[in-house]
Amino acid sequence: MTKEKKNPEDSPLSSDEDLVAVHAELNHEKHPPTIGFLHAPLVFVFLFGCLVFFCSIQLAESTNKFQLHPPQNKITFTPEEKEANRLKIKSESGKKIFLQNCASCHQQNGEGLPNMFPPLAGSDWVTSDPGLITNIILKGLKGKIEVKGEAWGMVPSQQMVAVAIDDREIANVTTYVRQAWGNTASEVTKEQVATFREKSAGQVDQWTGEQLKALFPSGISGE
Repeated sequence: MTKEKKNPEDSPLSSDEDLVAVHAELNHEKHPPTIGFLHAPLVFVFLFGCLVFFCSIQLAESTNKFQLHPPQNKITFTPEEKEANRLKIKSESGKKIFLQNCASCHQQNGEGLPNMFPPLAGSDWVTSDPGLITNIILKGLKGKIEVKGEAWGMVPSQQMVAVAIDDREIANVTTYVRQAWGNTASEVTKEQVATFREKSAGQVDQWTGEQLKALFPSGISGE
């Protein structure tokens, strides 16, 4: 009868020498999944690193090098363009003031209402001396006047009361009406309005057409 060879793993280790012998025997065996394991992952790691590198370069170029607030392209304007833009903003403000305070009588097209309120389009009362229209806004207007060959203001309901707005608003709205609907008069500044306000401080009642003609004799033709 032959003696069956015992596997070291089948019996408990009795000494340190047995333990060393088992480890030596196991070291001779290669675990199949680990053969060539390290070579392939190193290739993939290299390729992945290259991909990350090139993607980072592309992302940096498309996001202004990762700046949180990238610089904006500065737009420069000529002095003429700045002035035109300033007048445009002023006129737009004046139009809003006109629509809120004046359009119900003089209409959005500046043509007024027949037999009620005179037109502003093409009127000397608007386009001549800027002090004329400014004083009307500051103090109001009553009595008969002649605008573009027609008589207006002959009944109390056609009288204009003062408009309670400040110097800047008056400058904006007068500039708007002097340059709208085909009118081509000059701009009115808030400094001019302040001067007109100071000069008219003693006028308690509404202006009459005759008073304004005396103040601005060359400004009103009535035609």
